[in-house]
Amino acid sequence: MFLITGIIIAALFLVSTLMPFLSWVLPFYKIKKLENADVKTKIVANVIAIAAIAWVDINYLATYIGIFCSIEILYYLFKKYGKQIGEFDKIFMTSLIVGSLICGYIYFNRVGFNIGFENLKNIYIQKTTFTQYEVDMAFKFMKDNFIYLIFAYMGMTVFLTNYFLNKENFMNWEASYLWLIPYIILFFVKKYSQFNGIVIENMLEVLKIVYIMYFVKIVAGALNEKVKKESLCFTAGVFLALISPEFAFIFGGLASGIKIKIVKTRR
Repeated sequence: MFLITGIIIAALFLVSTLMPFLSWVLPFYKIKKLENADVKTKIVANVIAIAAIAWVDINYLATYIGIFCSIEILYYLFKKYGKQIGEFDKIFMTSLIVGSLICGYIYFNRVGFNIGFENLKNIYIQKTTFTQYEVDMAFKFMKDNFIYLIFAYMGMTVFLTNYFLNKENFMNWEASYLWLIPYIILFFVKKYSQFNGIVIENMLEVLKIVYIMYFVKIVAGALNEKVKKESLCFTAGVFLALISPEFAFIFGGLASGIKIKIVKTRR
């Protein structure tokens, strides 16, 4: 069991690095498989996974430990000590913590990342049919918004991990309105001060994430009253949030403050 579990964890890690939209599968599998296992099983499975990942490329260990192990550890900590914290708040706080670790790592290794970034851009120019202008614009967008993109990626990963682990309680998840306070402060800082650069803009976008996720739950709950297909309703909520994130943020933020409840109409 130790060997198979460890190898599967390593394989899922490689899948997560190649296909970021499936990054939630690794922490989901680890927690689902090992949550109730004894300490020895957890340690041995992780050691085997670390050895397999290091055999492929030792540089991957920073990603595995810094991102995926951190998500797992924070999940256990919030489950044990954060019973009074709303589920969306746990997800968002986990995203903020792990996302901050990633940003810090990138900042301290910024020279190497900038070189790699430029090399990757040159590869796109040489190996794809995109024009120089299109590649420059795409990479400029990524560079200007890398803070938001990192936290959006983490938000998606942690949200889907928690959803598939606890989807039977999804309709009861709540989000605190308190995240609106730093958003409002930063909004006025951006509007009325000289501190209105890319970093502030990225931070504002990051703070929207928790309410966009909350919007998904509200839509899923409303549709589920009629359709009774939770997975379909969840997918519809995600789709609506993706096509209209600004509306999702406003609606989710308002709902967190006034605690909108879906009331089933009785005839």
